This record gives sequence, structure tokens and C-alpha cells, in this order.
Amino acid sequence: MKKRIMVGEKIRGYDLLLCPGKNLYTGINKFVEEFGDTNSLEEDLINLASGIFASDLAVKREDREHYIRNIEVGVEVVNLHLFERIKKDLEGALYVVSKDNWSIKFIQKKGVPTLAFDWQNKEGATLLFSGGIDSMCAASEFLKENKDLVLVSHNSHANHAVDNCQKKVHDTLEKFYKKAVKHIHIKVYGRNQPKYPFPKDELRENTQRTRSFLFLSLAALVTRRSNFNKILFMAENGQFAIHLPLNSARVGPFSTHTADPEFVALVERIFQLLLSNPDFEIKNPFLYKTKAEVFELLPDKLKKAANVSASCWMISRIPENKHCGYCIPCISRRISLEYNNIFFKEYHTDIFKTDLNKLSDTDDKRRNLIDYLEFISKFRNITDANKHELKYEFPELFNPAIDFDKAVNLYKRVSSQSYEILNKYPKVKKLI
Repeated sequence: MKKRIMVGEKIRGYDLLLCPGKNLYTGINKFVEEFGDTNSLEEDLINLASGIFASDLAVKREDREHYIRNIEVGVEVVNLHLFERIKKDLEGALYVVSKDNWSIKFIQKKGVPTLAFDWQNKEGATLLFSGGIDSMCAASEFLKENKDLVLVSHNSHANHAVDNCQKKVHDTLEKFYKKAVKHIHIKVYGRNQPKYPFPKDELRENTQRTRSFLFLSLAALVTRRSNFNKILFMAENGQFAIHLPLNSARVGPFSTHTADPEFVALVERIFQLLLSNPDFEIKNPFLYKTKAEVFELLPDKLKKAANVSASCWMISRIPENKHCGYCIPCISRRISLEYNNIFFKEYHTDIFKTDLNKLSDTDDKRRNLIDYLEFISKFRNITDANKHELKYEFPELFNPAIDFDKAVNLYKRVSSQSYEILNKYPKVKKLI
């Protein structure tokens, strides 16, 4: 069943109206606070990106064969001619990032179109800043070179644990490099208001697959307003950017694609056209690095301070805001830390010392570690002679945006580094 959502002032027969300033908090007030009044194109893009994100939250994914959603979003825009030109690429990008079927309809809104969107060429960088290890390492790399840097963060309302981590990482970097670093934090969320309903928490979709389109849209506008030279950085280690599914149960929407190179290429093309900048680039400097290799870039003192960062998507739900210890991001994080001889007591569950035989097959703790072990085993004995067989198991590698040889070598290193750490734990070694 298709869910129809309108982003604008009038509902016009749609199932849900997302009205900016009412039940859709777009973050535009924070943007205006930082940079002054917006033009119509900036406002159109902010409404589009926040409306897509809120629509994603508002349509809960169903079970079994109904897990793929069909979502139609109508969006009122002033610059209709420009947005019509990016419609196909936008629908394609949303499919890649969420594996859902999106139909976007642009509707003419009264206002003055933006005729010029001038760009400057100041040296500097804008970086998506999640507060995780990867963004911490990328920020450190820019600050090592004493480059101007603006960090752009986004998260939903009342997620204080993530807010706190982002602030602590930012403060740690400033203290270490003895340099002020601008950090722009923009909140976007749907909220229930009188006469403007929005689904309650238990009825919302929690995967937030389209969050990265919102994140990139906000950062692209910040890049221009900061007068930087047309480059936006999103830092994601290759394992999670390419993100081959651990097994067949984790394909499609059950695997995150927020930094998928194909998605990034499509969004880059959207911004080039929409923002009148054919030279605009979105770069991932860590695309073919493992998380351990990314973490290795940090100076030793910052490595020891990396416990202020957050990688676990459940951190706000765990007592004392610890990492859960058993989700795939936690497993990858721990391997990367210990590969660099850093050990933090930050996990609610020490999965590497847990007897998995005492857990049921449906327990996520057991399932995640078993799936991870099975996955890395597939890359243990890869050679030049047999590596092309991987394409049949992982059709995701049939992708013009991915360098196949570099991707295979990346996963070989992920496997090798993982075994080096996991073999040190007797309970895990039995499973290996």
C-alpha cells in the first residue's frame, strides 16, 4: 500500500501533512541564526530534505514480504523548474539509500525564484560530524594541516546521548589542537502538534535510512555559506560505506547504505545541478580503509581519548549511555580499537567473553557475532584466481561507483584484522 505525504501548507488529498514550523521542525531557524536570511532555493532544499526524513520516520516498515515501503511525497517548492530536473536522480538516490520505492512530486509554491547561487573559492572543509570514530579521525586529519574546518551535525530531538558525544569529541579536538573549530548542530524532526498530527514514537520507523540525504543537504548549504571551495567531506570507513551485507537476511533495507558510493554519486549530481555548481564534490577519504586503519590515523593522545566518541546506535537506550557491545558497529569499533592497542571498558555486554552456547539462536548477541564470523570467513582465503566469485555472492560489487579490486582488498584486511583480535578471546576462538 502506498503512503502519500504532503510537505507544505495544504494536504490536497494526502494521508499526512508535514507543515514546516508546525509538525515538521526543519532546522531552518538554526541555519538563519548562523548565516542570516535564506533565499527561496535554500528554503526549498531544507524543506525537501527534512520532509523526506520525516516521511521516512512516519511510515513504519511492515514485517516479512511487506518490508519494502511505497512512499509518495508531494513537496511545495518555489524553484519548481530546478527541482523537476533532479527528480529522477533524487528518486534513484532514495531507493539506493533505503531500498524503498519513492515517488516525489514537486508542486509550485508562490515566491521569488533564486536566479543566482554564487560560490566562492575559500580554502577549507565542511565535514559531516556524527561524533563517531570516523568523523573524529577525519576532523583530526584536517586540523593536522591547520585547515579551516566547519563541522556539521544533525540528530533528532531529545537525543541527549548523541548530543553529548558530539560536544565531547568537538571539545577534545579543540583542546588537543589548540584551535577553535566551528560546529553547527541542526536538529530536524517530526513532532505531534494540535491540528498537525505526527506518529508517536512506537509507530515510527527507527532505521532512518534517508537521514544521510538530510545530513548532506544541510552540509552542502553550509559549505556554500562558509565560502568554501566546493568540496564536502563525509567520512565513513570502507566496510560501512560499501557495506556488503553480512548474509542474505541483512540485504536491502536491513543493511545501512548511508555512505554507499552510488548514493553519494547521485546526490553529488543533484547538488551540482540544484546549486548551480558543476564542480561540487562529495568526498569520502576513507572509502577503501578499514576502521582500524582509520583509527590508526589519530595521534596517540587522541586515540586514548576516543572513548568520548560514539559508534553504537543504541547508546541512548543503554544504562549510563554505554555502547551495547554486541551490535555490528560495536563489534567493528572494538576490533579497530584493540588492533591499535586501545582498550576501553565502555560496553554494556562483553560479547567477546560471553559463552554464546548459553544464548538462544534468536538472541541478537549470539546472532550478530555468529553472522560477523561467517562473513569475515568468506574473505579469509581470497586470491586473484577466485576473487571474482565474490560478485555472485555479493552483487553489490557490480557497481560502477566501486573499485572492485580495492573493495576486495579492503575486506581481506577487515577479515585479517578481525581474526587477529578475535583469536585472542578463547570463547570466540572456539567458534572460529
